[in-house]
Parts: sequence; C-alpha cells; structure tokens
Amino acid sequence: MATRLERSLDYPISAGALNAAYTAEQYWRERVAEVGGEGARLEALEISNGAVRVHVVQLIAEDSLPPMVTAIRPGGLEIHREEHWGPFDGTRATCDFTARIDGAPAQLRGTAELTAVGPTACRITAAGTAEVGIPFVAKKIESVVVENLQELMERERDFTVEWLRKVRTP
Repeated sequence: MATRLERSLDYPISAGALNAAYTAEQYWRERVAEVGGEGARLEALEISNGAVRVHVVQLIAEDSLPPMVTAIRPGGLEIHREEHWGPFDGTRATCDFTARIDGAPAQLRGTAELTAVGPTACRITAAGTAEVGIPFVAKKIESVVVENLQELMERERDFTVEWLRKVRTP
C-alpha cells in the first residue's frame, strides 16, 4: 500500500521566469548547495531543447531521522532525486520525478505540472506516491517521507523566488 503525495505551491513569479531558472545550470548548483543539506551534490544535469533532466543526491544524517527509521536501518540516508521537466510551451511544462533511498526498499514517484496562473504568478502541482516495502511500519515511514518532501518543496520554492529576485536585481 502506498501513501499519496498531493501538493500545490504558488510562486509570485511568472511561469516563464520559473522555467528560465530551471534551465540555468547555475540555478541548480546554487539550489543544491543552499537547500540540499550537508553533503548534497548535483550528480547530473542535462539541459537540451528546453527540457531539463536533473539528478540530485541528498544526505540525511542519522540524528535527523525518526527513531522508527533508524531502528530498521541504522545510519544516515542517501536519497537520489531525479526530475525530468519537458519543454515549456509558454504557459505550462510537465515533470516526471522519482526519489529512491540507497539500501532501503523505499521509493517515491510522481508527476508535476508548472502552469501560469497570470502574468506574474505560477503554480506547481505535484502528485505521486511513496512506497516502502517494510511490513508493519511502511505506512508510518511513507507518511514521514511525504511530509519531509512537502517541506523540502516549500524550501525549494522559497529559494527559487529569492534566487530569481537576486538574478534580476543588478
């Protein structure tokens, strides 16, 4: 049984500006450094014909994990996140995303959509599922995964808005 992820985030920037950030290598490098946590790295980035494929590795230290997770799998976690954003058509772009944890039967997958909601605002709506293959505690761990991802999405949004303000301000 999987746990659903459904989240919409509003951005006070145009969809075109957000897409411009997503298609800039410097944006991804700075986002990973700022929001990715200690030891995070940009594993791969491909920007081609308006599409973006990115692979980010994030580390979560053992002392930052709930006890139910460390009881089952001692040590920190290495999370591999991948996003593939299709080309932006002027008002929308779609994304397939996945996340997996090295050495654990856990994965997250889903889709997201960037849509313009006006000339100076846009929204990203994500839907997906978290699935943990550990009997008896899967649902609890899935809930933690979804909650943490939603918080991370908010931090990434806040970073992106601020990054675009800095880039646009001479």
